[in-house]
Amino acid sequence: MKIKTLYFKNVGPLEERKIGLTDSWTDEISQLILFSGPNGSGKSIILRMVASLWEAAGYWLDQQKKLPKSEPAGIWLSKWEGCAVIFDEVFEDSGPIGLFFGDAKWFFEILLDSTPGVVWIGETVHYTGKPGRPGHNFFGSSERSISEWAERRKKLILTFEKADIANLIYLDAEERRWVPPRRGVGKPVPEDSKLRWMVRYKATEDWQGQLEASLITLKTSSLHRFHEIIRELNRFLHDKEIETDIRTGENRLRVKLKNSRGQFHYLDDLSAGEHQVLIQLYLIHRWMEPGGIVLIDEPDLHLHPSLIPGFLASLESLIEKKQGQLLLTSHLPDIWKRYESTGRRISLGGDL
Repeated sequence: MKIKTLYFKNVGPLEERKIGLTDSWTDEISQLILFSGPNGSGKSIILRMVASLWEAAGYWLDQQKKLPKSEPAGIWLSKWEGCAVIFDEVFEDSGPIGLFFGDAKWFFEILLDSTPGVVWIGETVHYTGKPGRPGHNFFGSSERSISEWAERRKKLILTFEKADIANLIYLDAEERRWVPPRRGVGKPVPEDSKLRWMVRYKATEDWQGQLEASLITLKTSSLHRFHEIIRELNRFLHDKEIETDIRTGENRLRVKLKNSRGQFHYLDDLSAGEHQVLIQLYLIHRWMEPGGIVLIDEPDLHLHPSLIPGFLASLESLIEKKQGQLLLTSHLPDIWKRYESTGRRISLGGDL
């Protein structure tokens, strides 16, 4: 699954525009994409728009009706006049699928007419009637691709079995705060299969929902993957390593200091940059489905410059291995140059 086209109607600084992600030289959809631009140019808005539409799609597929007024995705999407995204496919041979939320006239007269062959699902907004209280209607489809997508989604979120559909991982820069657990520390907790649809990191003081708790559970459910992920994480730690042995009764992961015999600390005591590496690599390793899409806002946040090339190479390798797509934002010129040569850089304005 890859994003083919993004549409915006009066979406903040992005105003009204269409952004195509197909490479003009190869006529293929780009796999590695960087959005750059000055502060306030809309880089983060693009990622959140895709994530919000994907989150809303889960409800639309399950319920076949408009979003509740309290739905966070709907509240955010309602800030703008129109948002839409087209995926080349959401499972093998599904054909292109479009998700949208916004002005009904814009959708029917512009999007629908200009995208033959795309199957759409979403929510139209009608600006008639009482001012400030627009009407909302669900727009569905009886096409086989939508009904099959809905069935595969159920398997994805209700089990841990192979579901043969892609998922989405959204890692917002502001949400990636490491918060030490305070409640239920060390308690064995099961993982939630509902996370498989859209993965995001949320800081919490509860042990359940902590990255460390998920890693410990993974050791029980998939020992090989646990060791594989720990090896990858340890590559980015200097003079220390996460131990794979977990002591009975403690149920915590220790970080051993290599040059200090017997000295250790817990994951909570890693640096801000090390936490960023841990959060991003673990969530992608653990949750990305084949063909999935990964959205990362400022992946270089808090990282030492010497770590960034190797860290990005590791991320890109993961995406390529899963045959997915990676969309990033960054303010660093070195990352701009990297994506000008190895991926695709899309500038959103100014000289940046």
